[in-house]
Amino acid sequence: MEVRVLGALTLDDGRIPLAPRDRAVLGALTVRLGASLSVDSLAAAVWGDDPPASRSHVIRGCIMRLRRLIAPDRIETTPLGYRLIPDHIDVDAERFERLIARGSQQLELGEPDRAAHTFSEALALWRGEPYVELMDWGPARIASGRLAELRLDVEELLLDARLQAGDVQEVTASARARVAEAPLRERRWVVLSVAQYRQGRQADALATVRRARVLLAAELGLEPCTELAELEQAILRQDPALMSDRVFRAASPECPYFGLPPAGVADAERYFGREQELIGAVRVLEERGVLLVAGPSGVGKSSFVRAGIGAEFLARGVDVAIVTPGEHPIDVLRDVDLPVGESLLIVDQCEQAFTADDPAEIREFFDALSQMVYCGMLVVAIRADRLGDLADHQGFARIIQSHLLLLTALGPDGLRTVIERPADQAGLILEPGLVEILIRDADGRTLPLLSHALRQVWFRREGRVLTVEAYRASGEIDGAVAKTAEEVFATLSEEGVRLLRDILLRLVEASADGAVGSRRVERTSIAIDDAHAQIVDRLVDARLITTDEESVQVSHEALAREWPRLRQWLADDVEGQRIMRHLGSSAAAWDAMGRPDSELYRGGRLSTAQHWRDAVDPALTAVERGFLDAAAAHETAALAAAQGQLRKERRMVRRLSWVSAGAVVLAIVAVAAGIFAGLQANLAATTPRHGASRRARSRSPRQVSSRTRAVDTGLIHRFG
Repeated sequence: MEVRVLGALTLDDGRIPLAPRDRAVLGALTVRLGASLSVDSLAAAVWGDDPPASRSHVIRGCIMRLRRLIAPDRIETTPLGYRLIPDHIDVDAERFERLIARGSQQLELGEPDRAAHTFSEALALWRGEPYVELMDWGPARIASGRLAELRLDVEELLLDARLQAGDVQEVTASARARVAEAPLRERRWVVLSVAQYRQGRQADALATVRRARVLLAAELGLEPCTELAELEQAILRQDPALMSDRVFRAASPECPYFGLPPAGVADAERYFGREQELIGAVRVLEERGVLLVAGPSGVGKSSFVRAGIGAEFLARGVDVAIVTPGEHPIDVLRDVDLPVGESLLIVDQCEQAFTADDPAEIREFFDALSQMVYCGMLVVAIRADRLGDLADHQGFARIIQSHLLLLTALGPDGLRTVIERPADQAGLILEPGLVEILIRDADGRTLPLLSHALRQVWFRREGRVLTVEAYRASGEIDGAVAKTAEEVFATLSEEGVRLLRDILLRLVEASADGAVGSRRVERTSIAIDDAHAQIVDRLVDARLITTDEESVQVSHEALAREWPRLRQWLADDVEGQRIMRHLGSSAAAWDAMGRPDSELYRGGRLSTAQHWRDAVDPALTAVERGFLDAAAAHETAALAAAQGQLRKERRMVRRLSWVSAGAVVLAIVAVAAGIFAGLQANLAATTPRHGASRRARSRSPRQVSSRTRAVDTGLIHRFG
């Protein structure tokens, strides 16, 4: 079934008649082809902001009539509403975009005649304004504006192709007409001027450039673009490049390649190579609202979710927030401020969440992500080797398990697009053979390394030409990162090298299985002083690390893998890195809690940290130094208090020892006295005396016993 939207909407080239409302409903379903649209969205497309109360019944009637006109299974009822299934449906707008891609490729391959034919075929699809029945509906206006802009681009590409094919006379006439249609599009003035120059009309070519400059200044108050300014100089010096097979295009002063850092939402126009995956990802988000993007390190996940998915929804007017977990992932989520509904949260490098010291914080982070699914759309990007860790968070795992997009390595065609399209966009020329060498050396899983190598080639370019010799000099794909890092290293003093080592060892870590991961660290923990800040600036200039106002991280984990010196630093001090990371997190927690003594290091942990500090002399932050000093002072005070208590207890023990010894002596005396009294009594009993004497002697033992008890009682009162 053919649906034509580049003009008034028709079905099967007008052979199937449609009522106005049915046409509007079908058009809305085509704008969001493959995505579910609610009844309210369809009503907004038909009636705008003032739909009738009977809209639900009317929309259902439209769907029923459309199902009778086309195959019933082409329009699917979903929990959200209705969707037009894209299988076996040919939309002229999609065919238009496919023809643009094919023609651009033909132009790049040096086939301008075939490219001109393809571009002409694409323009022939247009019959009028796209989605003309739905101009009051926001999504249709956006789609129409995008297609109209593409049409203007194709008109200029057609002029380029014909000029490269040698149709100078025809291009001159066509370019003049195109300039009249859109005089503020500078590329049209460039093609017209070059065509005139190739006709031998150098004065006319120069006059054309100057008319363009005057027009732009009068209409927009702007100076001409770099291309026009350089074309004027090229005409004045009769540059041989103006007569080359390629249409003159001034080189952009900015490098079109990203290097190690990922592409951002502002880089969408320079992001190529994942067009099909992007279409699928957008469709899943529109239908399900959640997507997990996984893949091996270096496959381009961050660029895909930022410059691909994020930029696409931002262009649609959706609020987009992009975060990375960092050291305290739950704090990152708390700072997100997105409206409920039409919003998109992108969590990039989600594997960083598993490096948090507190397992409870990790659980809280994924629980919070599970709740955010119900507030808006959610995209999570994670390294494929950490997918298994998500199984420990069952609630989140259940939500995303059926919404996984696995990014695989780019093939040769994708790599060619990544290399050639940015160069063409920037007006650069790739030396013959360079693209084939790059495709041979790249494996599709090291896109940041490829981009970094191309960036180094751009710095060594010869005019507008990226050369094979510059690629060799950059260290090639396998050595470009290490070469750049070594160039920075070579400029540092001995103290600067020590600072560089401190900074990088805070930003990367090696796991037990030898894998290297990056860490997002607060800037205050890295730029400790001016000396550290200067090293950070050098690394940023070399695009080896990225930074913002709050945090710092390496541009890509490939830095640790590809730079032998950093790998050696990691291997030399594994235990020291563990101590450093634990010290940093403990000190930050201690400071955040108001510096309580209960959070300080003690005993063996304090001794280990002090020994490491004395042996390595690392650069510590003020909080970390304060934490260790407070812990040492607290330990010293605790030791002094313990020693004082020990002395006090020893005095008490000595006192009790003397008391015990006195009691023993008294007991011995008492026993001896008792024995003596008993002997005296026995002696008296065996010696006859007169009665009084016997009574006197019979009372003597009791008197003696009474005296003894009195003495004992007195001693006890005195010492006891």
